[in-house]
Amino acid sequence: MPYYTSNVWFAARVRRNQERIIKNKLEQLGVENYVPFKKEIRKRNDRTVELWMPVIPNVVFIYTDFNTGISIANDYGLKISYIKTIDGKRLLVVPQKQMDDFKLICESGIECTLEQNFESGDRVKVVDGYLKGLEGELISTNKDKSKLLVKLDGIAAFKLVVPTNILSKS
Repeated sequence: MPYYTSNVWFAARVRRNQERIIKNKLEQLGVENYVPFKKEIRKRNDRTVELWMPVIPNVVFIYTDFNTGISIANDYGLKISYIKTIDGKRLLVVPQKQMDDFKLICESGIECTLEQNFESGDRVKVVDGYLKGLEGELISTNKDKSKLLVKLDGIAAFKLVVPTNILSKS
């Protein structure tokens, strides 16, 4: 019995350092997907190296319907495993608004860090600037800057520092 007949965003785990390979195979199959990368500078023994690393390691987002999603793993042999909800009974579906916010963050070039633990706070919305429309949870604030948390439920959370004057309660 299919969960979804229309396309939704599924999150899938992949093996270590396989994000690009899986992304390319999904594109060859004509399946829309999203794997954001960020530039990192790493020091080696004798030089510094510029690397493009995934924002969320070992995770690929796949936009498809339930049946196609299952056939990707079963029929085409891609080594992916879909992330399930906390109760373990259904596949985790990322809401379209959260996916749009996540893409906006990744494509904005704003420095952010992946957060594992976070505090409760007010729901806020960015009302001006490049991130206008972005919604998140306020972690802390001072007179000039606020720390804003944007979540992909069940997957990750991102902490951003934004000016306080462009925030409003949502």
